Amino acid sequence: MFSDKKIISSGKHMLCDFKEIKNIQLLNSIESIKVLFNFICKEYNFNVLKTIEHEFDVSGITLIYMLSESHISIHTFPERNYATFDIYTCREYETNKEYNNIYEYLVNSFECKYEIPNIIDRFF
Repeated sequence: MFSDKKIISSGKHMLCDFKEIKNIQLLNSIESIKVLFNFICKEYNFNVLKTIEHEFDVSGITLIYMLSESHISIHTFPERNYATFDIYTCREYETNKEYNNIYEYLVNSFECKYEIPNIIDRFF
């Protein structure tokens, strides 16, 4: 059960919900969300390998950025003023500062309810 092995970080993973979104237009705009994701990638030097996107017939989108560091994804539910967001990177950040900054940026962009994001330390 206990080991003398050194725990090696495989990065951090942030999962969060955006609730009571006021910027409804953003929920159905792949291009606008790409602008947000591109800003995050540029600001934090994430390398985008590929993007996958899907626009649903009625409403809502799924957008995934595959990164050399891992991934960023979002799923929107305009009919509920809601979106789920997920970012995982294999960077070894000492604190959650970078993730909290990304979360605040997105909360401000979506104009939504602020909650504490769920940030998980991952290990090999």
